[in-house]
Amino acid sequence: MARFFRRGGPPAEAATEPTPAEQPVRKPADIQPDPDRIGIAASVPFVRLPKPATLFADRAKRLKAIAPGHPLEGYLDLLARIAAAQAEVVAQRAFAGERPLPLSAEDVALRSDNGMPPLSRSLVSDDPNFLACLDRLLDVIDLSGLTEAAQLARTSLQAAAPEERLDLALQIFDGAFLVERMAECVFVAAGLQVFMAEQAAALDDKVLKPVADGVCPCCGGAPTASLIVAWTPADKARYLSCSVCNTLWNHVRIRCTACGSGEGISYYGLDEISKDVKVETCTSCNSYLKHFHQDRDPAFDPIADDVASYGLDLKIAEEGFRKAGLNLLFVV
Repeated sequence: MARFFRRGGPPAEAATEPTPAEQPVRKPADIQPDPDRIGIAASVPFVRLPKPATLFADRAKRLKAIAPGHPLEGYLDLLARIAAAQAEVVAQRAFAGERPLPLSAEDVALRSDNGMPPLSRSLVSDDPNFLACLDRLLDVIDLSGLTEAAQLARTSLQAAAPEERLDLALQIFDGAFLVERMAECVFVAAGLQVFMAEQAAALDDKVLKPVADGVCPCCGGAPTASLIVAWTPADKARYLSCSVCNTLWNHVRIRCTACGSGEGISYYGLDEISKDVKVETCTSCNSYLKHFHQDRDPAFDPIADDVASYGLDLKIAEEGFRKAGLNLLFVV
């Protein structure tokens, strides 16, 4: 029987008030609360759609900058190569004039009116652009000098039938990962991100509406992390970053992204990680999500820095909190 590894927080309706036995244990002395709890009063844009032409190139640059000397240097180097390949695929497709199949305005409106994101999992199987993205990524990624496991994962995917690769992609879209094929899932997830970022970039941001706490309004994906941004007019506003399509959407600060509660919210960090990286914990559902202060360090990238700050995940998990988000390229 296939074994799946699932990550992500519970839907809002599943959250319940914890019993005394479920309350988190004593917080470690070396994790300190963050007093910065600024609310945003001004109106800010609801979403910021991804820009594939620069998104993956910028991510590759960030990964290359933080990899040297890091305890996870080998994996960060692999992700840098994946991001560079994603950027190359986007550039090749743009040069060739290849674009996602246009969505029906009627279908988008119908899904929006019924509280559903406009991009659905059916796009992965219905649009040949997904397999085209994945095939090109596997062709252009530079795996020279990396582990045999990475080489074998690419070879296995290149030899797999289209239906098999589509099945893996649909499982990943739903947040499920085959344990036996975890290395292959990383490459499939990278192809999925290119495809979905292109789909999201083609949307009209004015038609997008909130779906639910912790749910991407474009594709329904889970957030990787939240960013405190410094854009005009959204200075100090909080945005969640979609793990699938890389859309950013505004979320109220000091409110849990998993259960929507505003009670029992605290922020913690480790100085040895970065004073600008925090975790937001919720004692209502015992979940947490990373918080990156881009307003202080614009170089932060939700995918790259989520991996680089893994030590903070380990520390907060010791207190019984589970991650409410998902990083498609770092499922542990």
